[in-house]
Amino acid sequence: MSSQNEEMSLVFAGHVDHGKSTILGRMLADTDSLPEGKLEQVKENCRRNSKP
Repeated sequence: MSSQNEEMSLVFAGHVDHGKSTILGRMLADTDSLPEGKLEQVKENCRRNSKP
């Protein structure tokens, strides 16, 4: 596997409330692409608002 990072352009299209932001956030989290501390910040926000 190459150690070089390649750029990829993606377009997310869909109707409102069909999970576009959710899938993008999940992809960023699963690929460790979020800034340090961001995932913990989101989890804390969800905990405070009683959301899974």
